[in-house]
Amino acid sequence: MNVFEDLIGELKDENLLEDTVIEVKKGDADPERDLKLAEEPNTVEVRGQDVAGNGEHTDTSRRAGPTEEAETPGIIHPKNDREFYRKRAIEEVSSLQMVEHVLGGIEREHLKTPAATYDDLHVKKALHRFMSIADEVSSEEHAEAEYDLLQETQGWHTALSARDKNVSVANIRRFCENSRPVLSSQALMALARFYRNSSFTEDVRGKFEFVVTRLFSRDAGPEQRKLLFPKGDVVGHIRTLYNNWSSITYHSTQDHKAEIDLAVQRFEDIVNHFEAVETFDDLLNADVFNIIRHFKEECGELFFVPEITAAAIDCNIRLGNKYVDLLYKERNQSSAAALEAKYGITYDQAASGAAAKTLLLVDLLKQRPEDVTLPAPKNHDFEQESFTLPTSTIFIKDPESTRRSGIFGVSRWLVFVTLIAVAASVGLYLWADRFAASDESVKVANEMDLEGTDLKAHIRTMRASQETAYAVAQPSWDAMNEFDQKEFLKKIYAFADSKGMKKVNVLNYKGRTVAFASKDRLEIIGPN
Repeated sequence: MNVFEDLIGELKDENLLEDTVIEVKKGDADPERDLKLAEEPNTVEVRGQDVAGNGEHTDTSRRAGPTEEAETPGIIHPKNDREFYRKRAIEEVSSLQMVEHVLGGIEREHLKTPAATYDDLHVKKALHRFMSIADEVSSEEHAEAEYDLLQETQGWHTALSARDKNVSVANIRRFCENSRPVLSSQALMALARFYRNSSFTEDVRGKFEFVVTRLFSRDAGPEQRKLLFPKGDVVGHIRTLYNNWSSITYHSTQDHKAEIDLAVQRFEDIVNHFEAVETFDDLLNADVFNIIRHFKEECGELFFVPEITAAAIDCNIRLGNKYVDLLYKERNQSSAAALEAKYGITYDQAASGAAAKTLLLVDLLKQRPEDVTLPAPKNHDFEQESFTLPTSTIFIKDPESTRRSGIFGVSRWLVFVTLIAVAASVGLYLWADRFAASDESVKVANEMDLEGTDLKAHIRTMRASQETAYAVAQPSWDAMNEFDQKEFLKKIYAFADSKGMKKVNVLNYKGRTVAFASKDRLEIIGPN
């Protein structure tokens, strides 16, 4: 069965895909199985026509389960051109439609704009026309229909690429990680195919990196992930997917072997570097996040070589796990409030980018797993006598003597202590009201006048406390994309700087920080 049959049926059930001209059968989802099926002989049903993909009919009742051994299959060539052209056309259209719906979801949920839906009617018509004459491989009509379909799919891909430029890597990350129901592995494969076959930019590489890291890994406990296959098998799977996607080969293994081996070794050296640290501070001081970011940027298009991609996936997973392990270890020794005050949001963006996974320190501290507990005391710390409960003799007071012991039966001493406490509280209140308010050493957050500025378009109020300005954002802040938010944040900081402020915190209506600015750093945290 073709991998996109499961995908389209599953996404229809999850309201992530509309009906197309492709009629599919629905199957259950398993990432290991889906990756295998993407590389094995497949069967597709198009408008009632049973077509064998890759040349052989398969038993659709048998599916590779998660417990089966992961093997790296080779490319099985179609029996004839007819099957090859049909399979390629169906998978290309299906993949683009999945990317269409994912980008539409990101535009609605994260960019707060209406989805710029592409009118795929002409694509469907071109596909239908092509499928109706797929048997006539050598005819002029077949060549013309194939050309028309290619033009339509390229136009769709171009339109999607233009929309994707407004989407950041963080947008893709948040959408895929928080999507409910969870995006299927087939949808992730469609995204990976889209970015792999797009024009190279650093943003495209970053999005591809996140998607394949999530595709080839699965949850392994609280905030942990693990590889689906051994790293060597991942290389084979990636190479096979590239062949099925007709992806351009940027660097051949034979011609660039030394360069590829050096890059793979560099990733292994980085992994050994950060896995040797023992504390959270050591990890941050090692500057691992910037080292990884710079090296990935240096790789450029070489990053897409299967061996290097697999090494990066392994590095991302292990870095994310190490970050969480050391943070929880630190949490056992300090309070969450102390750690939040110490680190704040300083490393969130760098850590998330380096590990291809959202790592927000504040959220991780709140979601501390139950199994992260302080070490149990050793047996010799306890004495047997401590487990023996003392006994006591029951003593009943005379009711009459109880009534005489105080006001309304309450102890006179308790009444006396209560009166002293009330008097002290009243005195403290009067002192604070009369003297502390006039004490210049008491710092209060003073409201800053925004009249005459364009900040009121997205900022409700702004207060200054010592050297930090706190701005409360309007709901319109969430409607801006990340680029516009950064530009507006620059204006906020410029205004605050003119008032002598050195830092700016932008808060949402929940009081959570969504942006931060200082002389050396601008950072958009995103909605919480």
